[in-house]
Amino acid sequence: MKHVALIIETSHQYGRDLLHGIREWVRENEQWSLRIVEHSRGKELPRWFSSWDGDGVIARVDSAKLSERLLATGLPVVDVAVEGRPSDFLQVIMDNKAVGELAFNYFHDKGFRSLAYCGDPDFSWSREREVAFARLTESHHLPYSVPPSKNLQKIGSDQEIRHLAQWIEGLTKPVGIFCCYDQRAQQILEACMNAGVRVPEEVAVLGTDNDEVLCDLCDPPLSSIDLNGRKTGYVAAELLNELMAGRKPVERKTLMQRISVIERQSTDLLAVTEQHVQSALKFIRQHACEGVNMKDVLRAVPMSRTLLYNRFKEIVGRTPHAELVKIKLDQARHLLLSSELSIAEIARASGFASPSYFIKVFHQETGKTPFAFQRKSSSEPV
Repeated sequence: MKHVALIIETSHQYGRDLLHGIREWVRENEQWSLRIVEHSRGKELPRWFSSWDGDGVIARVDSAKLSERLLATGLPVVDVAVEGRPSDFLQVIMDNKAVGELAFNYFHDKGFRSLAYCGDPDFSWSREREVAFARLTESHHLPYSVPPSKNLQKIGSDQEIRHLAQWIEGLTKPVGIFCCYDQRAQQILEACMNAGVRVPEEVAVLGTDNDEVLCDLCDPPLSSIDLNGRKTGYVAAELLNELMAGRKPVERKTLMQRISVIERQSTDLLAVTEQHVQSALKFIRQHACEGVNMKDVLRAVPMSRTLLYNRFKEIVGRTPHAELVKIKLDQARHLLLSSELSIAEIARASGFASPSYFIKVFHQETGKTPFAFQRKSSSEPV
């Protein structure tokens, strides 16, 4: 039996998801003896680790000192750091550029034409996400803002919350604010409450990590990007197994991109001022996966079919029917990537009338069958 150390901080959702993914690989493949070494940024490894008689390590290598300690063991190591910096080890890391781009596309698809970012200067991955988010915002010539640097000196303090409230009051609204992690988003929500700014009517807030406990504690509940740490952990275990068997993968770095937005009330609004179009959008987003069709939409919105279609397409950029299909397919993709449900169960959970119709529409829109999409996602990390 192989003995593997997991040097991962468990106080954050992403770290816990990494552990879940590693455990899933072990259960499906080869029994390992796992030793969890709770490790936070800047913390020393326990003394016993230097003489530990193990076979391999999966670690979030976040400092030169930790890298040196691991190199000294001579053991195979897979680095699951969030940062995109150079590493002495094989890496399975988050594609922070993809995170920033997903956040922009999410807000843009909802109609937001004013955007902002709230990060943490202590972390390089926060800057990587901001750069990608800001680049797309600027390329679309949209208003963009970040908090004044003085606000970041004492993150989470009463003083900073007051500064954030002042900053939010001055933003062009409605505005979508993307935050580098969920706790930062919670601070933005507190600042909105203090400023008397309505969420999501005036400010929509999107976090990162999808820490379900923290997201549900927020008022209103926080939408967040799920970084799919389970998949990262699974791939890391797979690669460590290769290293421990004496096989060296060709790629030194694997970027994980299979991420998705988990929507809750903090962004549950589309930035559309036309009342009937907004009502139609809200109805579609709330009920698309329940199997509703255009007749149901027209019953919910007192407007003629032709006029609604024309106004909807003019404002949103696609027809109400296309929006219905988009919401259903987004749900189906998420379930294909993150669940063990059958194709028939996914079709039903996504609001399609039958598995055959689901397969037909999925192929028309993506160029792949759900089966092929699911196989590809399970065999490829990105």
